[in-house]
Amino acid sequence: MHRSMSVNKLVEELATISIAEFDAETRFRALAERGSPEKGLALLDKLDQEFSSK
Repeated sequence: MHRSMSVNKLVEELATISIAEFDAETRFRALAERGSPEKGLALLDKLDQEFSSK
């Protein structure tokens, strides 16, 4: 069974997803600029330890 979706609705959905991804990346980059590389690496090490023990 085919689900029918208009081309306009499909383009609207793709545009919404693209905007959300752009906003998320922009926010991530802004936060990364203000962050501490040392704290970030320490957090990644902590996550690695947590997930490798499971």
